[in-house]
Amino acid sequence: MKKLFYIPALVCAFALVSCAPSEVEDIFDENPAARLDNAVKNYTELLKSDGGRWLMQYFANPDEEGYNFVMTFHNDGSVDISTQNSVVNGGAFITDKSTWDVVSDYGPVLSFNTYNKAFHVFSSPQSDGTGHAGDYEFIILSADNDRINLRAKKSRSKDAVIDVVMTRLSSTEYPTDEDYFTQLTSVRRNAFSDRISNYVLTYSDGTRYICNDVATMLWSFYPETGTLLDNGEYMNAITTTKGLRFMQPLEFLTENEADQEHVVKIQNFEFQPDGSLLCTDDGATRITGPSLADLFHQRLIRWRLSNTEGQVGGQFVDLFNAISAEANVNFKTSKWKNPRLDFIQLCYDSAKAKYGLYFSFGGTGGSSTGYIYLDNQVVDANTVKFTFNPDPDVAFDKNTQGKYGNGQIYYEKLPSIATYINMLCASEFTFTSDNVMVPNPMTMTSKSNSNDFVVLSF
Repeated sequence: MKKLFYIPALVCAFALVSCAPSEVEDIFDENPAARLDNAVKNYTELLKSDGGRWLMQYFANPDEEGYNFVMTFHNDGSVDISTQNSVVNGGAFITDKSTWDVVSDYGPVLSFNTYNKAFHVFSSPQSDGTGHAGDYEFIILSADNDRINLRAKKSRSKDAVIDVVMTRLSSTEYPTDEDYFTQLTSVRRNAFSDRISNYVLTYSDGTRYICNDVATMLWSFYPETGTLLDNGEYMNAITTTKGLRFMQPLEFLTENEADQEHVVKIQNFEFQPDGSLLCTDDGATRITGPSLADLFHQRLIRWRLSNTEGQVGGQFVDLFNAISAEANVNFKTSKWKNPRLDFIQLCYDSAKAKYGLYFSFGGTGGSSTGYIYLDNQVVDANTVKFTFNPDPDVAFDKNTQGKYGNGQIYYEKLPSIATYINMLCASEFTFTSDNVMVPNPMTMTSKSNSNDFVVLSF
């Protein structure tokens, strides 16, 4: 897995610092073995302190998403590990107790040294002989009271170094481990959607990159002016309840004020009130969803037009009711009693490769569905314009025998549908939403009459 705009070779420079003799004496007052022993003791106490509850953001390898583990370290050398992910326990929440230790190896090493059902599946060989190729021992790189930086021990011999982060987990905010994973599930559902493509990463200088496969946490990137085939890069990531972290930094080759090229790395993002992700490394790079006009046209989404009070206004209310009333009169038969309009969708008909209005009528003993096709032009990032060509060869769906289907019947027998289409085509419509990552729902409002609005959802 490559980094975005990866620079083939980065040279690490080690600076030699001149010290006064007294300073050298202070630094090397203890022998290396004693310093390591003290570090082991200090990290052991740190892990157990203040309740000993930590969130581990874990990566097994560069080719799958990261996983969250809640770990509580006890004085008796035991640890409770909890998780909920697609790999363990059929995706259901699980917690298990095992043992841990901080040992002297490549410096201080945190070791989970007996099998834990919630954790060790990632480091244990599976039927393919390899499994997830993860680790259960981690070199402690640095720490403070609220964060411990680790490195997977086995990754030292791999191409991709895997760094793991542990942070304190609040018992006030998450009274139980399961509370954390319940909220995490909700956060992921609201933050990303597998139906949405073309998320956008806007770098601090304004350059934009298209991001896909984000719901899987196996992100692909390419410049907005390029293609995935020619310019694409990939990176795995992990989502917590607070934000997102890529396994390795994304690297951007930029120029400074002196016109000298340098690499800028970004890796950590936090959720913002509007749903976007703001990079905490530079305070400027942001990840958002696609423009609302782009989102409206995405083919995997079927937008249902609300008919719930407060979520629809103006002509959208009157015409929905009029269509339903006309259906009750014109579609009623001895077998189909009380026909009504159940719902309207604006969506893409993959069978015909066209966008249109999809009507669903129901009632006792009968039902009917069909398309009437519209054209949609993007006016700007949040605005579209509808047009309608009444030519039957263009406007209506056809059945398998090539005859015009239900759409034409609706159009001819229910005059309010023609009025509904005319209303849509008489104005441009603007989309708005409170969430820029998963704008579901979003509101579609007429630019010529703000009273004509409807909430769309998928």
